[in-house]
Amino acid sequence: MPSYDDDLPTQEEEILLKQLVENAEEEQQRIRAIIEVKNLVIGSKRCKTAFYRVGTVETFFNLLKEFSSLKTNEILIEIIDCISSFAKSNNKNIVNRLIELGCIEHLFTLLTTRTDSIHLYESILRCLRSFFLPKLSTTTFSKVDYSNPFLTPIPFVLLCDQDAHKPLSLMTPTQKCPSTIHLISNDQYSPIDILFSNAQLLDILIRLLSTSISAQLSIVEILCCLCINNERQQQLVEKDIIPAIMHLLIENIYDNHTNNKITLVR
Repeated sequence: MPSYDDDLPTQEEEILLKQLVENAEEEQQRIRAIIEVKNLVIGSKRCKTAFYRVGTVETFFNLLKEFSSLKTNEILIEIIDCISSFAKSNNKNIVNRLIELGCIEHLFTLLTTRTDSIHLYESILRCLRSFFLPKLSTTTFSKVDYSNPFLTPIPFVLLCDQDAHKPLSLMTPTQKCPSTIHLISNDQYSPIDILFSNAQLLDILIRLLSTSISAQLSIVEILCCLCINNERQQQLVEKDIIPAIMHLLIENIYDNHTNNKITLVR
């Protein structure tokens, strides 16, 4: 596996990154730069690491705050999608920096203040989901413990217990006691801690379950990642989350059955 720890942006990339901050008055050129940087970051470990080393994470968080106050959903979605890609990184320094900046809290604020676009909701929820999904360490074969260590890091596969059939003798002490895992460093909240520290954040997710199928998928995956131990599971039960999800499940089954009947009639 190649290491990108010492990489820096190329000369062309540096010019592009400068356009993010130097063209505040030339909006169209700046928007093009945001989109180009996003396209470079998505799917590229090298770009994520290289851009992080020159402060691009901070730049995009500042762009997020700036465009959050404007009625420009399209470019705001581009910014959020780029942050989402950074949050998927297996470089924990990148993810930790986003958390330190307050990115998770700001995204939840957007969910309560920007109610004019379902597409924006879906982008925000996908971004939040990126913070909670398990990640693989770049230096070891163990997972970076941002969430449930038994969840697979492959997107869209929920509650896959990789050690369900492994004898206890073959499990490490950390695997045997998942509730004692340090989610991040002791002096910093994990995404899970942030979400449980404010009961209203869970209420926001529950309220948005009916927004769209895409929103439902993101929210359910986030909720699955919150089930790291009995205490957290009980907190979710007390929020009546299980009945809400079961209602959606039954509703979706009924809708699919109805649609199939309509297709057969045609």
